[in-house]
Amino acid sequence: MKKLLPAILLVIFSLFIVTPAYAQADFSGPCQEQGVATLIGITCVVKNILKPLPGIIALAALAMIIWAGIRVINSGADPKAYAGAMATLQYAIIGIILLSASWFILVLIERFTGAPVTQFGVPQ
Repeated sequence: MKKLLPAILLVIFSLFIVTPAYAQADFSGPCQEQGVATLIGITCVVKNILKPLPGIIALAALAMIIWAGIRVINSGADPKAYAGAMATLQYAIIGIILLSASWFILVLIERFTGAPVTQFGVPQ
């Protein structure tokens, strides 16, 4: 069961990341040009990688919190196992706090300076 649980969690979390594929697409933006590949395509690839990253990090932290809770429950009277589970919980909470704080700082910089720091792209 211990080897099966991570695989089940991976399948469940991957279902939340999947985006729908439509039969007809709108080819109006710089990332959807038809024809010869350009350097703009690299920015589109990086943008497609970076866009879902905060959500994936938050899901990973949530999975770590759940896993730490399971480890706390299963630790019983073993103080070493309990300490390890609490350390996992602590690192997961620190990760969520750092993710939230970094995004909050980027939004504050964008609001005060007007520079679009939360959007990735090459100036034209």
